[in-house]
Amino acid sequence: MSNSSLYGNNSLPPQQYDSSLNYPYFPEAETRHTPSSLGWPRGTELVKLYKFIVSKGKSPYFQLQQRFTPTYETPQKVYLDEPAPGSYKKNTFPCQYPGICNGKVAAFGRPADLERHYKNVHADEKDSFRCDYRKCSRSKVDNAFTRKDHYRDHLRDYHKEDIGCAKGEKSSKEKDKIKWQKAQRAWLDERNISYTNWRCVRCLTKNYVEQQGWECSTCKSPCEEDRVRARQNLGPGMQTPDDRSEVTMVDDAQYAAPYCATCHGTSYVDYGYGASPCSDCHPAAGYSYQPIVYQQ
Repeated sequence: MSNSSLYGNNSLPPQQYDSSLNYPYFPEAETRHTPSSLGWPRGTELVKLYKFIVSKGKSPYFQLQQRFTPTYETPQKVYLDEPAPGSYKKNTFPCQYPGICNGKVAAFGRPADLERHYKNVHADEKDSFRCDYRKCSRSKVDNAFTRKDHYRDHLRDYHKEDIGCAKGEKSSKEKDKIKWQKAQRAWLDERNISYTNWRCVRCLTKNYVEQQGWECSTCKSPCEEDRVRARQNLGPGMQTPDDRSEVTMVDDAQYAAPYCATCHGTSYVDYGYGASPCSDCHPAAGYSYQPIVYQQ
C-alpha cells in the first residue's frame, strides 16, 4: 500500500513500514510512545499527521488524525519527551515540541508558561477570548485575545471595569500606604460600575445580580465584598451605561430591550394603590388605578 493511497494524495511526510507486521498496525494501549522512542528526527514533519492536544494541568500529546492509518512509526498517541538530564538549568522548562518551533522563547521559568506556549504556539485548538463589548474591535473572531490575562487587562484598562486594583504595590510604610490608597480612590472613581451586573475576576464571566446573585454562574467564585457594596450604593438610575456602545453582547442576550428604570424589570409598579402593569413596559395596559372613596 502506497503513502498516497493512505493519505489521499496529500503532501504529507513518508512513513516507514515494518514488513513483518500486518497492517493496519495498532500498538498496545499501555505503551507510552515518545518522539525519541519512535526515532523521529528533530523538526520532523510527521507532526502534520497528528492533532497536538494541550489540556490544562495534563501532559500534552499527539493524537493521530482519524483519516490516517497507524503504523509502528506513527501510532495513535505520542507523548512529548522529557528533557535530557543536565541539558537545562534547574527550574527551567524547555519546549519539547518535536516539529519546528516558531516561538520567541524556547525555555520557560514556570510549567504554566510552558503550557501556555504549547497552547498558543503549537496546539491545533488555541485559546480565544473575544471581547464581549459589541462595538469593540477585539470582539471580532480574527482579532480575539489568545491569553486570558491580556483580555483581563483589556477589560480593566480599556473598558474601565472594576477588575483588580490600582497599579503599584501596597506597602507597610505609612507614607507609601497613603499614596497607594489615594491612587486606589482615583482608580475607583474612573471605573464603569453597573448596578445590575458584575464580572468575575477569575473566569471573566459577566453575571447579572437579579439572575445569578453574587456568585459566579460559571466558576462559583463569590463577588468581592467591596465590589458588592459599590453596586449596592448605586441608585436605580444607574442601571445601564449611558453610552450604548459600552453595552456588551452579553447584555443584549440577557435583555433584548433596554432595562426599565420605572419598574426595575418587574413589569409592575405600585404607587400606593396596589400593583399595576408598568406603563413603560406595557403601554397598552396603562394604569389601572381603583377610584378612591374618601370618608365624609
